[in-house]
Amino acid sequence: MPLLQQAVERYTQPLMDTFLKLNRQKLKPAFFRTSLVTSGLVLLIFLIAFLVAGNLPSGKLLLSILLFTGIGFPLFTMFLGYLTGLLNHKARQNAFSKTPFDQISNIGFYKAYIGENSKWSFTDEIKEGKLNGFTLRMDMCKEKGRHFIEFEIPVEWKKLDKSEFNRLTERFKQHNAEFRIGSIVKQYDTRQHTLQTVSDLKQDLELFTALLHQEGFKAKS
Repeated sequence: MPLLQQAVERYTQPLMDTFLKLNRQKLKPAFFRTSLVTSGLVLLIFLIAFLVAGNLPSGKLLLSILLFTGIGFPLFTMFLGYLTGLLNHKARQNAFSKTPFDQISNIGFYKAYIGENSKWSFTDEIKEGKLNGFTLRMDMCKEKGRHFIEFEIPVEWKKLDKSEFNRLTERFKQHNAEFRIGSIVKQYDTRQHTLQTVSDLKQDLELFTALLHQEGFKAKS
């Protein structure tokens, strides 16, 4: 049992260290924002109750409620948020470790970050690269789970009638791709070993981005 615990700690500690390093500066501001929001809501409820009924809880009960909403609840909320973020970070890194995606830097992809400028979500690492003039962002597919990796390709808005949209939807489906708001997303199931090397992955992505050019899509500036 101690050996198993040590092995788990050796595996999870680097993930925790990386995630904490990315989000250390967000923790204190997030706590104060959450505290202000929850305390403000409770005070507003007390004010409405006082105006309507003309009474308030006893001083001791009032203090207990304010301490819970101002300190206890924000800490609990942040702990759940941090735990969720850490689990997502672990799942993302596990997906990125699958062949050939673990060699993505060999075809020009580099570290990028999501949620970096957000006040309400944690920051995490993804991969980003450029092919055929398009920017591709590699991330874990949240909708389909930890076994799927997606490449999001932001594109300029293009007006499509219903028949053209349906035609492209069917054509993209053949490439495991789909429309999203402001982008087109191509997905890979890491359990299917159809791509043996990172060169195969690059070729597949180049063919798909060439298809986007062929269909008149332009990279989002």
